[in-house]
Amino acid sequence: MRLYLASYAMVTMAKIIEHGGRDFVGKKAVFIPTAGDPFDNKDFVEADKLALEKYGLNVVEMDIKNKNEEEIRKAIDRADVVLVAGGDTFYLMEKLKESGADKVIKEFIEKDGIYIGSSAGSIVCCPTIEGAEEFDDQSLAPKLDNFDGMGVFKDVIIPHAHKKKYFERVKKATKELESKGYKVHPLTDDDVLFFDGVSCTIL
Repeated sequence: MRLYLASYAMVTMAKIIEHGGRDFVGKKAVFIPTAGDPFDNKDFVEADKLALEKYGLNVVEMDIKNKNEEEIRKAIDRADVVLVAGGDTFYLMEKLKESGADKVIKEFIEKDGIYIGSSAGSIVCCPTIEGAEEFDDQSLAPKLDNFDGMGVFKDVIIPHAHKKKYFERVKKATKELESKGYKVHPLTDDDVLFFDGVSCTIL
């Protein structure tokens, strides 16, 4: 298992590539921008895609909404890297579950594919997306009937934790999550957490 969970993948891509210790030139990367749908300005999404291209990956963009599991499986088949960009966590989780992309991505990770999460793309890897209500809009996911994440990472990520405007919300979310028994990893935009299925390291 190779998970790279970041606040902002664009900022930490050099660390990810260096840690991976391999030549990514020409490798296939599937880029999932869906979490950015609710935002008018999607520059932060495009920046993650450009970061992959900068390191020579062959990037295929795939919006998972209105796709089915078979279409997603075909796109991810034989990919070396999947990057799920940031945006609204609840909206992203709803679209992952609706499309079956959550199952396909979990299988990809279990087969030793490299997964890179950016903000919401990191949070959905956790056992729960609770805590995201302090930052994102639950009303964007009216069909989401629980807060279960994909559960491929054992703990909980809170991205952008260094930003002053989020300090109180980070404290509140951390307290609530810890009270439910979760270990919480607050990440700055310069941090990326690597998880190999057993232990995790902040790069």
